[in-house]
Amino acid sequence: MNLEVLSELSFDLRIRTLFEYLDGRRALAAVGPSEQPGVWEVFGADEAVSVLTDHETYSSDVNAYIPAGQQQLAAAASGHLAGIDPPRHTELRGLINTAFTPRVVTNLEPRLQHTATTLLDAVAERAGTGEQAFDLVDDYAAPLTATTIAELFGIPDSDHTLFARWAATLLNAKPTGSLGVADEAAMQRIGVLLAEVAEYLGAHIRARRAHPGEDLTSNLTTAEVAGRRLGDDEILGVISMFLLAGYLPGSILIGNIVMCLDEHPAVRDLVWRSPELVPGTIEEVLRWRPPLVRDQRITTRDAEIAGVVIPARSPVCVWVASANRDGAWFDRPAEFDIHRKPARHLALGKGIHYCLGAALTRLEARVAVAALADRFERITVHHGGGIEFHRPIGLLGPARLPVTADPVRAGVHR
Repeated sequence: MNLEVLSELSFDLRIRTLFEYLDGRRALAAVGPSEQPGVWEVFGADEAVSVLTDHETYSSDVNAYIPAGQQQLAAAASGHLAGIDPPRHTELRGLINTAFTPRVVTNLEPRLQHTATTLLDAVAERAGTGEQAFDLVDDYAAPLTATTIAELFGIPDSDHTLFARWAATLLNAKPTGSLGVADEAAMQRIGVLLAEVAEYLGAHIRARRAHPGEDLTSNLTTAEVAGRRLGDDEILGVISMFLLAGYLPGSILIGNIVMCLDEHPAVRDLVWRSPELVPGTIEEVLRWRPPLVRDQRITTRDAEIAGVVIPARSPVCVWVASANRDGAWFDRPAEFDIHRKPARHLALGKGIHYCLGAALTRLEARVAVAALADRFERITVHHGGGIEFHRPIGLLGPARLPVTADPVRAGVHR
């Protein structure tokens, strides 16, 4: 399958083609070589877990991809948990965990609810009375998640839009090509962007060191494990990680939830009437249509998995979207079932690299869907045109999503 061609297809065809490829390859073998020379692909759920939980054999270290002279990129990578291995990963995650506590996430909920209400008020103000047409991503999901991440780090309101621009640029740079082979030109582009990011965030970090507040940047400047604190470059890397891994998956997940419910009207009506079903719906969307469809590793030595020997220093593409539909794990894996028990999937990772922002992503989605259900009788996706999807094949979800929403009738209470 030519992944670059796949990214050019319409969404319906892209979804069908992608899952036909994944289902077909998984039926042949859980692990196999890619069309791209030297790259290996993992399709089975058990095999995916084996790779994701064995960090000694399957490395996440991206430093080998960084060209010489890219000091800014190397500095940012030093604080990016998804791209480093133990023991540094263990130490850095420990430091971040002391600052990014469950309480920090829980305390975001009132602000998230306020932001969701404010954004939907703005939609209503533009639309007037009656049916409301808007872009669910641009007008709601993206600003909701971008604002949340910016506020988490104490970024001023006036600069919140910078986060969305930086994240979109990082996303579209595709520094590791289609299946993990380094693209040095993309690395150069990222280096230029990170110089801009570093200038802004460096000043912000220094200000928080001098005058700590109640935000995560302040917490990171004072977090300490075994007598060590994070340096400015490390904190810059952490913020960059959240910028990309925190903002985009949450936005895409909200869009995917709305699309999945639109594709299953009976389920949509049930969820809209029963808010207690929202958490289960989120988990099934993560399984059935994950925002991030793959993860990547590189072998540190010759490795054998499912009877296949993968040579040392080989890129390995773990297809999360395939593992999430493996019949060895799930009954009726191709069906969308919000009542599925257990709610099991690999959409947020596994092992030491399990998503640090998983609780935040779930909270954003829960608040976003609850606010929509409280405001609207129903939301209908415009399939006739205007829908745009993220081009990188690693992402699966809308970048633009035109919808029409019918407000709840006056006097009706949920």
